Amino acid sequence: MDITIQTAGTPYDWGMSLEDSYQMIRDAGFEGIDWSFSHRHNWGRIRDGKIEHYLFEESLEDIHAYYADELEAIQKSGLKLIMGHAPCPPEAKGCPVFTDYAIEVYKQIIRFCESIGLRYLVIHGIKKTIDDDTHAEEKVRRMNMHLYSQLIPILKETNVVVCLENLFYVFQGNMTESTCSDADEAVWYIDSLNEMADKECFGLCLDTGHLNVLGKNQEKFIHTLGKRIKTLHLHDNCGAADDHLAPYTGNIYWNSVIKALRDVGYEGPLNFETFKQIQKNHIDREVLPIWLRTIYQIGEIFRAKMEGLYDM
Repeated sequence: MDITIQTAGTPYDWGMSLEDSYQMIRDAGFEGIDWSFSHRHNWGRIRDGKIEHYLFEESLEDIHAYYADELEAIQKSGLKLIMGHAPCPPEAKGCPVFTDYAIEVYKQIIRFCESIGLRYLVIHGIKKTIDDDTHAEEKVRRMNMHLYSQLIPILKETNVVVCLENLFYVFQGNMTESTCSDADEAVWYIDSLNEMADKECFGLCLDTGHLNVLGKNQEKFIHTLGKRIKTLHLHDNCGAADDHLAPYTGNIYWNSVIKALRDVGYEGPLNFETFKQIQKNHIDREVLPIWLRTIYQIGEIFRAKMEGLYDM
């Protein structure tokens, strides 16, 4: 069970070379990374129609050439490429064709993941909302089934598993439930898609912070999803905002989370999505290694608990 961390924008924001950034992550103890594909190209500007071209429209050879420096830095550090995060969201309001464009981008990202041996790829679904009838529950289910089902042919040709994520939606300053935030709905999506594929092409990336802002019972959610949980976004908050902080800096009761993961036989990476804890604009450069080591050491405790070395 590898202990990993999501890159998000952090290696690019630390003011050092990519080689030094990834070596600092490895020196903190992490065995692998959750590689974000959103930060060297601005997906938001593409969605807004301000950029006409995106890297993942290119050939695999061109994509490899673009990422050659970063791949070399990751490999030199000894970090494993465990999972990745696709750009999101897969829609642009007022532009229905954008989702079909996103599908083609995701297909190429899947091919790239396969070529570098990256197993799990998180792809957010389209969010259901309570203030827009074009995004009501049944309509969004049809939209999401279209989104994910179009990926099945390429997934069946690879070993990549696409992971849906439990999401929330902000309405008038309040966190409200959205796609896959209901455990039974998440089960329905994953089981329906895998049945359609006749192969385990889909799973869930369990996001603890998203559950917490919605006041969800994490233990019950985990028990309901069970083996469908393939990877994790472990991070903390105090329930008011999606802060992406290190465990024990918010109010999540972590023992119940780890115990539930152990109960269902979770075997994937212990992956931390704690990028706001280690952003350069939040803390001094000299403190970065301390926080990285701290997050990794928390992961060591979690792993030992899941292996039964500590009582819970």
